[in-house]
Amino acid sequence: MNCEHFEICGGCQVKEDYITQLQQKSQKFKELFGFFPDEVFSSPETGFRARAEFRLHREKLPNGEFGGKISLSMNTFGKNERIAIQNCPNLLPNVQKVIAELPLYLEEEILSHKLYAVNFLGGEEVIMTMIYHKNLDSLWQDQAKKLAQILKISIIGRSKNQKIIIGTDLLPTKINIHQKKLFYLHQEGSFSQPNPFINGKMLNFVIQAILPHHKKDLLEMYCGSGNFTIALAPYFDKVFATEVVKSALPLLEINAKNNGVKNLYSARLSGMESIEALSFKRDFFRLKHIDLKQFNFSHILIDPPRSGIGDVKMLEFIQNFSVIVYISCNPFSLKKDLEVLLQSHRITKSAIFDQFPYTYHVECALILEKRF
Repeated sequence: MNCEHFEICGGCQVKEDYITQLQQKSQKFKELFGFFPDEVFSSPETGFRARAEFRLHREKLPNGEFGGKISLSMNTFGKNERIAIQNCPNLLPNVQKVIAELPLYLEEEILSHKLYAVNFLGGEEVIMTMIYHKNLDSLWQDQAKKLAQILKISIIGRSKNQKIIIGTDLLPTKINIHQKKLFYLHQEGSFSQPNPFINGKMLNFVIQAILPHHKKDLLEMYCGSGNFTIALAPYFDKVFATEVVKSALPLLEINAKNNGVKNLYSARLSGMESIEALSFKRDFFRLKHIDLKQFNFSHILIDPPRSGIGDVKMLEFIQNFSVIVYISCNPFSLKKDLEVLLQSHRITKSAIFDQFPYTYHVECALILEKRF
């Protein structure tokens, strides 16, 4: 990769050419699971990342105090130090453009004073979040509005008990899925897939994998704002989606409406609460509008955090479904969960997705079908 910060910035760790990187990740998958993945999905080699988080780098003045030129910064490779970043070729081109222009405007004292971090969310547009250790007053808002107009972006100002939106905190994104175009809104501060190119490939992989199945209803746990939910809903009779993060569910409903999804039912439930509700061991006021007895689930989709599922009771509950679609951002926690799931299911399809080129990170997807 052609980057002046490569092997200095800690954002990338792998220096081999991209084809070699993919081969190495496939080999590591085989070493862990005992077989090569059925499919390996590559990313663009540059301009692939939609999200980025930066701290601030301030040059020292001749007197030794910090107060010179301000730049965005990343941690250095293998050290707890920071390096000034002029650009990052991994980021989407419109985010790169903002990063290149931003330092000039950070010389404005009102914008730079007690500025702690700057985050970006890119897609059809760009949202920049500026995080401060101070109260954001009307003077800051005036300067931020001018900056937003100059850079043609939205700006979110964050401080303790403050969130000031200049423009919008919702980012529109389009994805082509199985000969259909989907429209998503992602909210600043909430999780969204970092590599939109790989995200489309993940969704298409799952759809192609389930097409031959006899499908009834789908349960999705950890659904977020509907990344998988919206894409998969047309292939099932009904979908029940649960998520513990309360703010994600209104956006899920908006994404469903924008894409004409009418067979979706959602509720704010944790993983264990979902099990209690679906096992009819506990009644929830949050489910007063949903009759769970009307569902006939054939498939479950889980996309857990890096720690995986872990809980044996939850894994045993998941074993009740004919088909398990398991999306994992950590193959080691996935392997641990498979110690339980493979007692009842077998792997019928597998894939790895290179969300983060130039790193050791591997995203996996497995389709598991029940042994009859």
